[in-house]
Amino acid sequence: MNCLRMGHKLQDFLWFVLVGGMPFLVACLAIASSSLLWMIGYLVFMLSFGIVQIRFLCTHCPYYREEGKRVHCKSMWGWPRLFKPRPGARSGFDKMMFYSYFLLAFLFPMYWLILQPILLALYCLSGVVMVWTLRRYECNRCLFFDCGFNCVSPDEKEEFLRQNRD
Repeated sequence: MNCLRMGHKLQDFLWFVLVGGMPFLVACLAIASSSLLWMIGYLVFMLSFGIVQIRFLCTHCPYYREEGKRVHCKSMWGWPRLFKPRPGARSGFDKMMFYSYFLLAFLFPMYWLILQPILLALYCLSGVVMVWTLRRYECNRCLFFDCGFNCVSPDEKEEFLRQNRD
């Protein structure tokens, strides 16, 4: 049985920044090589994506319900709790909003990346490494069972829920 993650530490966030930040950094380089104004637009969009993530994904997450005024998880360390926790399954609207923004965040830099095939390859490769690494080391241990990325085995979910009925 895999050990489910009961909470996050700052080192988990730093690990996520290193792995998850690489596609973002490559996208910034590609956009900035053509236009600083568009790069600023990308940064503003990514900030808004963070807010959308908190509202439509994180508010349902057990880690979001931890004590304190700030979120402390692998991808959102130190962000203020902008919204009240909403335990339970996500609605279809919540899923649509989050996945739409997620897709836009991936596609936003494509124009500039296509102009620079080496950066496009690096963007795609770093994205694959990010997804594979998160799936291998985080998503298979996460308590947010309703997340679309969660890959905890059904037996582990059942065992955890059986032991933590409250």
